[in-house]
Amino acid sequence: MSRMLSRFRRPAAVMAMAAAVFSAGVLAAGPASAATLKVRYPVSGESVVKKTGSPLPLGPGTLDTTVTTKPGGGDVSGVLSIPPAKASFQVFGFIPVKATVTVIPTGPVSGEIKQGVITTHADAYIQLSDIWVGGIFYTPVGNECKTQTPVGMDLKSEGDFTIFNGGTVSGTYTIPEFKNCTIFAPLLSSLVSGPDNTIKLVLGKASSLP
Repeated sequence: MSRMLSRFRRPAAVMAMAAAVFSAGVLAAGPASAATLKVRYPVSGESVVKKTGSPLPLGPGTLDTTVTTKPGGGDVSGVLSIPPAKASFQVFGFIPVKATVTVIPTGPVSGEIKQGVITTHADAYIQLSDIWVGGIFYTPVGNECKTQTPVGMDLKSEGDFTIFNGGTVSGTYTIPEFKNCTIFAPLLSSLVSGPDNTIKLVLGKASSLP
């Protein structure tokens, strides 16, 4: 009986210790073989394109993340899923424009968590569709209207970030010029493309993944 109880207590103790360490956001040096933790975060936030000045609501979506421990922190890899967003802004200060914005990741989110701070990098195309000008003029841009190259986004946590409770990450990014938008690529590039666009995402409380 004592042997069975010992078997039961050992994994429970390990899980409790791992939870405490991850929640603190600092992973101390441990065994030679790295441990992994898989969690899913609910994600929501907004981005502001500098040229339009209008906020673009993002989410709700998810970030499925794998954290691989290492001395002093952990390496992060994840898959971000965000549904298409509805953008509204004005051209020349008075002409309303509405469009659907879709973020198309080119690969996983990568990054690192260290001493309560998480830094991540992601690359994704920005696709535009269903564009209406003045509420009555449909703009036929086709099904492949997107940035010429992927958008690179480097995000860093604001305040303490913990694996189980999440936190807020933010950063700036540059929007490349657009292509495959029929005759409207130069116009869209002049209205939207450029540096110093902001993004802020809130990662909510994590749930475990198998």
